[in-house]
Amino acid sequence: MAVEMKGEALKMKESQDPRMYLGRLEQIIRSELGALGAGVEPLLSEVRAGLAALYPEPGGIRLAPKEQDARHQKLLQTLDGLEDVLEALQLAARTGRSEAGAVRGKG
Repeated sequence: MAVEMKGEALKMKESQDPRMYLGRLEQIIRSELGALGAGVEPLLSEVRAGLAALYPEPGGIRLAPKEQDARHQKLLQTLDGLEDVLEALQLAARTGRSEAGAVRGKG
């Protein structure tokens, strides 16, 4: 999942509609992590805000090039942090499923 996420995140800069990639990422998070996905919501909010600033809706205000570069760097940092948290949550989800299966197997 992490490799797939990073690949999709890198494509966002080149994409005409990065919100589509964010939506896809959110679907993957929900399907892979279920309720644990709530743990990444603050980071996803930061990603949404970064995308809104970098890719304004039609008629929206575009950032100056220097500000755009700064926001892009912040977005990349947020995505790196998101990747780390997702990897930890994915491990927790797998461990939880393994333990639940072991408990059911004991009965």
